[in-house]
Amino acid sequence: MGSNRTDILTPAQEAYARERAKGATQRAAYRAAYPGSAKWKDSAVDSAACRLEATGKVSARLGALQEAAARAATVTRAEIIDAQGLLLRKGREAVERHSLADKEMAPAVKALADASDRLMEWLPDEAPEEGAAFCRDFALLLAPPFLEPHRMIADGHRGDIWLAGGRGSTKSSFCSLEVVKYIESHPDQHAVVLMKRKADLRDAAYAQVVWAIRALGLEDGYDMPESTLRITRRSTGQKIIFRGCDNANKIKSIKVPFGYVGCAWFEEADQFAGMAEIRKVTQSLTRGGEGCVRLYSFNPPRSARCWVNAEMERREAAGLPVFRSTYLDVPPEWLGGQFIEDAESLKAADGRAYRHEYLGEPVGIGTEVFDNVVFRAITDDEVAQFERLRFGQDFGWYPDPWAVTGSEWRPGGRTLLTFCEDGANKLTPDGQAERVRALLTWDGGDGLPAYHHLPVLSDDADPTAIAVQRDHGVNARAAGKGKPGRMASYRFLQSLSEWVIDPERCPRLAAEVRALEYAQTPDGEVLNEIPDGNDHWVDATRYATMDEARRARGYRKAA
Repeated sequence: MGSNRTDILTPAQEAYARERAKGATQRAAYRAAYPGSAKWKDSAVDSAACRLEATGKVSARLGALQEAAARAATVTRAEIIDAQGLLLRKGREAVERHSLADKEMAPAVKALADASDRLMEWLPDEAPEEGAAFCRDFALLLAPPFLEPHRMIADGHRGDIWLAGGRGSTKSSFCSLEVVKYIESHPDQHAVVLMKRKADLRDAAYAQVVWAIRALGLEDGYDMPESTLRITRRSTGQKIIFRGCDNANKIKSIKVPFGYVGCAWFEEADQFAGMAEIRKVTQSLTRGGEGCVRLYSFNPPRSARCWVNAEMERREAAGLPVFRSTYLDVPPEWLGGQFIEDAESLKAADGRAYRHEYLGEPVGIGTEVFDNVVFRAITDDEVAQFERLRFGQDFGWYPDPWAVTGSEWRPGGRTLLTFCEDGANKLTPDGQAERVRALLTWDGGDGLPAYHHLPVLSDDADPTAIAVQRDHGVNARAAGKGKPGRMASYRFLQSLSEWVIDPERCPRLAAEVRALEYAQTPDGEVLNEIPDGNDHWVDATRYATMDEARRARGYRKAA
């Protein structure tokens, strides 16, 4: 479906305006912008060009380009005086060489003097100071750790800038501000903002750039339609394009209306599979340009051997900068009292989780996915006291099984206790419903078994199975697994102070957790990627805690 916007120029209209700004006639500009008009009569071209230039958006764009050209062509009083002197010297030489009478030179000299005087009256008293096209006191918006990378970019740095930090370190705020500043400072270039998952863009990177535009007081100069995931600078037509890299090969399809991509921001760069995938994306983005500023912001993964942590070590060993920051480097009033209180509370309750989440330290040592799991027996007396039960299920047939788990969530201690499971191959939704009801049937308080109608957050991939289970009295609901997504919900389980699993009650879950390791390349590089396929009971538990994971990520609760 085409856009309903009336103020965006087509590529041909933009080309016409640029040709006119260079000084081309209407006829020449129209033929250059619309090659199909080559066979038209001159009168037809002139008529079409007049109509085109009379339209409001083309006229406004042409005016902006001409104004920019005029600013670029500014002359000073000193330059005019120098020109006058040069012309007068040349005139005297011509008089002496050709014996011209003074009266023959007088009209030319008078015309020069009159024109120069009129121009001198129009010019300001002093030559304007040369300054940047975009001026803003970034010191008011940047935390101290980001002043050095800001100066690097302002001085014309091209290449990679790596920014690692924990929660509240404002690294994403810095990147979004620099993206907008770059657009303002380079009117012939564009920016691309990338995340691994397209589903995360709107609530994360896009919202962050909108914040930056407003923080800089520039909202009147940008069109920010959330539906398109493209932000346009009105005066120039520059684009800030947002893309998910679910399929890195599709990045080749990014097209800009003019110029090239001069700035790229990889938000949550650790979510990319590895440097090979990063390189594939950057090679596609930077074709045809004169260099690109590439910003990489991320929270270091838990595993010290993960590729992004290894890449930071490699860069630092080679003398290349990696900029690290934490919430402790940020003015407390920027974060608010609740943020500080939450950080200090976690520090007291679980120092290791605090170091990872808030200080950005890779607290894991190897390739294991879960280093916070405790395998122990969960007693019947403990189960009898559970009050915040969470059930989830992952659908499968064969060879993938249907899997369901039950856990107790303890938010105060950030602890999860998984105490029951079930599963089978080739089990129909009717059979699944019967097994779920059995799992949810226990003492009703009077010594008699009762069915507890608790929510069972379920794999979204099979809405038919959910519907059948509901028909059989199971309170099955879609987990909304698209947000926060697989890796983010894994990170929630990894962030727990403790995940207790009873290996006797939950043998299949325990086996999966013990076997899970991060993926590795053939040469041993550890990727921030968890192999899919042998994690069905882990998935069931992820779905069971999806609401908690959403809240931890700041997402709105799924409908």
